[in-house]
Amino acid sequence: MIFSIRRKANKNILQTEKSLVELRKNFNETIPLKIQRIIALWGFSESAFGGILHALKIPFTGLFLGGAAVIFITLIAHYSNDKLAILRATLIVILVKAFVSPYSPITAYLAVALQGFLGYLFFSLINYERAAALLFGFFSLLFSALQKLIFLSLIFGTGLWKSIDLFVDFVLSQIPFIKQSSTFSFSIVLISIYAGIHILAGIYIGIRAALIPKWLLSKSKSFEKMKIDFEEDQDYFPKTKKKKRWWKRSSGILLFLFLITLMILSFYFPQLGKNRAYEIMFTLVRAIVITFFWFSIVSPFVLKHFKKFLEKNNFKHASEMNQVTVLFPSFKRIINFCWRISSIEKGTKRIKKFLADSLALLLLAEIKID
Repeated sequence: MIFSIRRKANKNILQTEKSLVELRKNFNETIPLKIQRIIALWGFSESAFGGILHALKIPFTGLFLGGAAVIFITLIAHYSNDKLAILRATLIVILVKAFVSPYSPITAYLAVALQGFLGYLFFSLINYERAAALLFGFFSLLFSALQKLIFLSLIFGTGLWKSIDLFVDFVLSQIPFIKQSSTFSFSIVLISIYAGIHILAGIYIGIRAALIPKWLLSKSKSFEKMKIDFEEDQDYFPKTKKKKRWWKRSSGILLFLFLITLMILSFYFPQLGKNRAYEIMFTLVRAIVITFFWFSIVSPFVLKHFKKFLEKNNFKHASEMNQVTVLFPSFKRIINFCWRISSIEKGTKRIKKFLADSLALLLLAEIKID
C-alpha cells in the first residue's frame, strides 16, 4: 500500500515536471526572437535602412546605422552561447549587403567587418554583458566617426583643416570688437564636436542595447492581445538607388565650392595671403589625383579580389543568405506600418516612436513566408 502511494506520488511529480518543461518551451516559442531574425535585420539595416532614413530626411544616417549594428550584435551575443556566432553573422551580413546593395563602396564592407570584430572581441573577453555592450558601443561609434575624418584627411590632406581655420579667422577679423586668438582652431572644435556626438551616442546605445532583451519580454506580452495588420500597406519609401560618389553628393560639391571661394578671396584680401591660394590649389589637385588613382587603379584591383571572395562564400552560404533575404519584404511592410501609425506624433517624438515600434515589431512580429 505504501509503495503504491509512493509510485503514484513519483508519477505525479514526473508529470508535473514534464508539464513545467512544456510550459517553458511554449513560452519561449511565443517570442519569435531568433539569431536568424537578428542577422536578417542587421543585413536589412546595412542594405536598405540607410535609404529609408535618407528618404525620411533624418540627419546622421551613419550614426543610426552604426547604432543599429551595435544593437543587433549585442542581441546576437545575448542569445547565442558561442560568441563565434557574431563573426559568422558578420560574414552573412557582408554577403547579403554585396548581393542586395552591390554599389556599396569597399569602405562600407570594412566598416561592417570592423563592427563584427569589435563585437566578438568585447563580448568574448568581458563576461558582464552591460559593460561589454557599453564599451562596444563607445569604440564602434568612435571608429565610425574617425573613419570619415581619416577619409577627408587622406583625400584633402591637412590643407582642408588649415583652410577651415583660415576662413574662420578671416570672418572673425571682419567683425568689430572681436579679438582673434592665434591658439584658436575651429577645425579642432569641429572635429571634437563631431567625434563627441558619436561617442555619446555610442555610450547611450550600448547601455540601451543591453536592456533590450528585457524590454522585448515586456513588449511580447502586450503583442499577444494585439492584432497587427501590416500585410497590405502603402509603400512610403522609394527604392534604394545607386549610391553617389562622394564628389557628386551635395556635401562634396559644397566642400569644393568652399575651397575654390577661399582661393579666390585670398587674391583680393591681403590678410589671407596670396600664398594661401597656392596651398588651397594644391589641396584641390591632391583631392582630384587621389580620387582618380583610387577609383581607376586601387578600387578595381581590390574589388576584383573581393568579388572572388564573395563568389566563393556565396556558394557555401547560399541557404543562409536565402533565409535572411526572404524576410526583407516583410521587414519593409512592417516599417511602412510603423511609419503610418507614428503619424499621431510630430517631430522628434514621431521619430522616437517610429524607431521603437519598428525595432519591437521587426523582432517580435510573426512573419509568414509564402
